[in-house]
Amino acid sequence: MTKAAQQNALMLASLLGVDEAKASERLARAVLITAPPGEKAEWAFEIGELLGRTVNVRFAQAEAPHPEVELVIADATPRTGALHLYADLGFTNAVAALHPIAGLSGRPHPLHAAAAACAVTAAVVHTVVGSESLPQVRLPMRLDYSQLGIPPGSLDRPLDIGSGAMAGAGAIAHAFLRAARHVDLRGELTVIDPKTVQAGILNRCLYLREEDIGSDKATALVTRAQPDFSELRLRAHVGDFKSYVRPLPRPPETTFVTVDSRHVRRHIQGEVPRRIVDASTTDARGVVIHSNVLPTDNACLACIYRHVPEEHARERSIAEGLGVDLADVRTGLITAEIAQRIVRTHPAIVAEDIVGIAFDSLFRQLCSEQALALPEGRQVLAPFAFVSAWAGILQVVEMLRSFAGMKETNYWQVDPWNTPVARARTLRPRHPECQFCSKPEYRPIIHSLWG
Repeated sequence: MTKAAQQNALMLASLLGVDEAKASERLARAVLITAPPGEKAEWAFEIGELLGRTVNVRFAQAEAPHPEVELVIADATPRTGALHLYADLGFTNAVAALHPIAGLSGRPHPLHAAAAACAVTAAVVHTVVGSESLPQVRLPMRLDYSQLGIPPGSLDRPLDIGSGAMAGAGAIAHAFLRAARHVDLRGELTVIDPKTVQAGILNRCLYLREEDIGSDKATALVTRAQPDFSELRLRAHVGDFKSYVRPLPRPPETTFVTVDSRHVRRHIQGEVPRRIVDASTTDARGVVIHSNVLPTDNACLACIYRHVPEEHARERSIAEGLGVDLADVRTGLITAEIAQRIVRTHPAIVAEDIVGIAFDSLFRQLCSEQALALPEGRQVLAPFAFVSAWAGILQVVEMLRSFAGMKETNYWQVDPWNTPVARARTLRPRHPECQFCSKPEYRPIIHSLWG
């Protein structure tokens, strides 16, 4: 089993409360996709590409004569007697159901089709796994594109982001760029990440290939994604956000945040970028979207991800699990000297291989290999690919809303196993103990930078 497949199995095992072997068996069940020729076949391929990062997908009946589930697209005729799940999309909506679907017509915008692919993938994963322990999926599932909240006309005109920055080059960053290729983005975007590509992330980082393992994450993403953009110039910065920002005349005007650390998010807000568009995932159960533009009287990124006691517990768990000091973990990246100390407690690790890797990344990798767990026995695991894909798509939507000046909401929590609900958007106020908003010394800095 590959490390990426093992990540999926461990995630499912944690959701179902079963062992890894039983979870692997469920994910190995075959899904046959049957589609008519033409544009619906293109959408079927998009679904298959995303779905295949979690379960066993086949398009040829000879390769899956007895599938667990057959996904039937549009008006295609089913080819097997397996359990059928039907899916179709039109100009205004998409549907997944256990019965044939009629009445959908028109070609949707590619961003809408990408969102529909995420919704269908969630429905198929739930159906093929077949367990009530998974988050609930409500079938028939109907995705009304208007629920995404995309500003009218914004998909039909260019969007110049100027000189922007992307903090993080992991799964959400990949998903954001994969979705953003459907928008006429212009300007320049620097992808910032100090880490290297590890095998365990291939299942959810949509642009990566096996030959990218060991490469710098930022460089690999930029190299793979650039052909999808003709007017947006992608650059790579191998380092953390602070090392990128400090030499600049002023902070980036727009920063897309995709890192998986609350601590790092607060530090990014502390560098005072004018506009922040943030996306995060909560294991396999949730997606959170946030944006703010300085100056603001509402919540900033540090308000949303303010310090919580669990952070200290996680840092202590990482320090204890790796055999290092708590102060080491708080530096963020593993140095050559610290690598030597880690090897003393984990002799199977090669010191040179972990230099420059973030502590939480190594910790997650060892958890996936069942070498480590938190004190209460819970392992630190990554979400399924479709969850990260939802996060990237919704981050693109939030970008469009932010640039359109839509400030009536700044926070959206979405269930990735079902379709987004527009009324769930809220306007979060400032937190009185925020380490950014509550400090008066930031006010003149914000004023001098952004007015």
